[in-house]
Amino acid sequence: MPEGVVRWLKGYLYIKLNGYTPERFFNLCRSGKLDCWNMRRERDGYYVCIALRDFYKIRPFLRKSHMSMRIASREGLPFLMRQNRKRKALAAAVLSFFVVLYAMSLFVWNISFDGNYRYSRETLLDYLEEEKIRYGILKSRIDCDRLEEGIRSRFPEITWVSARVSGTRLLIKLKENQVFSGVPQIDSAPCELRAKVCGVITRMVIRQGKAEVAVGDQVEAGQLLVSGRLSILNDAAEVVRTAYVHGDGEIYARTVYTYEEEFPQYHRVDVKTGRKRRGIGVGAGPYHLRILMPDLKKETWNDVTDKTQLCLFEDFYLPVYVEQIRGESYVSYERPYTEEEKKQEAGKVQEKYVKNLLEKGVQIIENNVKIQECGRSWKVEGTVTVEEEISEPHYIAEIEETKETDERD
Repeated sequence: MPEGVVRWLKGYLYIKLNGYTPERFFNLCRSGKLDCWNMRRERDGYYVCIALRDFYKIRPFLRKSHMSMRIASREGLPFLMRQNRKRKALAAAVLSFFVVLYAMSLFVWNISFDGNYRYSRETLLDYLEEEKIRYGILKSRIDCDRLEEGIRSRFPEITWVSARVSGTRLLIKLKENQVFSGVPQIDSAPCELRAKVCGVITRMVIRQGKAEVAVGDQVEAGQLLVSGRLSILNDAAEVVRTAYVHGDGEIYARTVYTYEEEFPQYHRVDVKTGRKRRGIGVGAGPYHLRILMPDLKKETWNDVTDKTQLCLFEDFYLPVYVEQIRGESYVSYERPYTEEEKKQEAGKVQEKYVKNLLEKGVQIIENNVKIQECGRSWKVEGTVTVEEEISEPHYIAEIEETKETDERD
């Protein structure tokens, strides 16, 4: 608790001193470990704040230093209660405040996570909701040990969990595993590699199997690239048997993707008028009270609300939110795209498509885009030339079973 709040709760006096040896008086107070602060000098004397419990201890120091003292004001809770001791309604209100405050301290009003990178806050809150742990739950109903064990079981990538309740806050600290949680299994089933898309082979790395294409070949989607069937020959170059292996390798090809997207010739533009308004609000659960400047001209406003949860102390949160509202008025109208804006729209379409390709791990070689009028809209057409790995496995057992079925039919 802040020191100033503690002093106010215990009460203190603001006194005025007169005399010729104030330095000796302050030294005596310091040696006697009296709680004095905010000392200052004025034309009519010296002023200092002193704790109520130390007031009667300064009389010997006043006599020794030949100083006189007068009480300038009385501050703090003890004096406030004495002044209002006959106001029963005020006393009841203060008592009710502390009763409500104590009742609020029995519940959890804030849930925070620390150390979560892989899992979002919403994902973790959904899990807590499944465990019936939510805002407003009684603190006595939370079993931190059981919660820690449940989080580790539900999310294998989380290796360490610490959950504790402090004040009205549930704090959950996590540590996630940064390495693989398990050793991947090696696939050794017989298979061959076929092309996912059409393109021109640029480079090849064959680890196992027989290459059926070479660098520079044009391949089509579904074409055989690496065979998983190896013929075993005898000395007379005759096929003795066929061995099946797991085709393994990397086949890179130059492929071309095309895309197109349309957008209307006119678009909506919002222009700020320069008028602003501010407001405040208070929310408690589903109830909200907002005070906002009235809109006399019936304009369109864009309001931004900053919400802050009320916190009395470090971890003592209350289910009350204070809102600060900032608004700006604007007018809207439609107009055609300028040349620069058309280029920006085409750039957005291009960036979105290229981003999707880059997420697949391809290498962009060439990227072209053009804009042309198409009726009452603009059409963005583009081509992207990339180099990518085009092989995908096809298991031989499934292929042979399909062939046998076709032959029977």
